[in-house]
Amino acid sequence: MRLNRFMIRPLVEAGLREELNAGDTTGGFLVWDEDPVLTGQIYAKGNGIACGLMFAEETIKLIEPEASVEYGVQEGEAMAPGTVLLKIRAKASTFFMIERAALDWVQQLSGIATKTARYVDMVKHTKVRITDTRKGWPGLRMVQKYAVRVGGAHNHIFNLNNCILVKDNHIKLAGSIKRAVELLRARAQHTNKIEVECETFDMVKEALDCGVEVIMFDNMDLDEMREAMKIVNRRAITEASGGVNETTVVPIAETGVDVISVGDLTHTVKAVDISLDVKDIKPSAIRTIGRLKQAGS
Repeated sequence: MRLNRFMIRPLVEAGLREELNAGDTTGGFLVWDEDPVLTGQIYAKGNGIACGLMFAEETIKLIEPEASVEYGVQEGEAMAPGTVLLKIRAKASTFFMIERAALDWVQQLSGIATKTARYVDMVKHTKVRITDTRKGWPGLRMVQKYAVRVGGAHNHIFNLNNCILVKDNHIKLAGSIKRAVELLRARAQHTNKIEVECETFDMVKEALDCGVEVIMFDNMDLDEMREAMKIVNRRAITEASGGVNETTVVPIAETGVDVISVGDLTHTVKAVDISLDVKDIKPSAIRTIGRLKQAGS
């Protein structure tokens, strides 16, 4: 997926409203009489995959449309301690107003992209497709899924509208997988695939008998997954889900499943350390960057 300014502007505006409220009572008073134009940079103090730079730029441009923003890296590129992500020329008041909001976008989205890239790299010896789930921040799912794509993985369903995913509560309501699929085939549009969440071999067999296109192995252990793969025998796309983490993803991938959906990509995120300094990078950051580079060499 690709984002554009029309899609992200309302999100950036909401972030700025939360940050600024009635105004900046520190920076605003400091530039009461003069508001000099300054240069500065957003830079990394950690390793990872850069993501969210468009959000930072949009944050700046909403405050000061005439500000100059130059990219040091592009979305999806690797960054290391000391990498300059954005060079900025703007009024002092702009730097004060945008610092936290701009950094939060880049830190959090880079965290998702970085974790995602790690998962993708771990299973690159297999043919499995890593995808996200709907777990994460309400109202920001689109943004999280964008970061997953930047990190090199794929997206699962975006919302309840764009896929038929039959889960345990749907089956309870319908009475059986067979009845649920019959109702859905009769009522849903013909372009929808049907995926069924299966916890047992009997459920896998029932879903296969219904001709569903995708079967999810829900919280099965490795031996159960291998047996379920034999039952499916390539008659449907297979997906593993539930309890996937960086310890379990490789053995799951090696069972031969087609897809592994990973809630961990978005619901538990460690932000990448990103900073903004006006004029030169501050001495304490230079020392930190130096230590990190030395440790990584």
